[in-house]
Amino acid sequence: MKIRLEEIEQMISVILTKYREVNGNEIIIQSDYYWELDESEIYNVNEEPRDFSIGQISDDLDNLKKSFLSDDLVPYDLQRLAIILKTLSIEKPIYT
Repeated sequence: MKIRLEEIEQMISVILTKYREVNGNEIIIQSDYYWELDESEIYNVNEEPRDFSIGQISDDLDNLKKSFLSDDLVPYDLQRLAIILKTLSIEKPIYT
């Protein structure tokens, strides 16, 4: 499977534009903590996960902002961003 980053970027842009149209520029979410699976287990669907921990969305967002402001975003920040986007899709789904 190939993933074209340009397509992903365009899709995210369209989705975020729709979010702004429906909810404005600031979205309040209720959840802050989530279950996080160990990276070695997340794609192993043949076995039930055993190694998991708790993550915090507000912490992920704070770290993303700091990395962005210091121009020091790293590949791991994609995981933080993915969690935030997933939270938006669960707590504030938009229907068109």
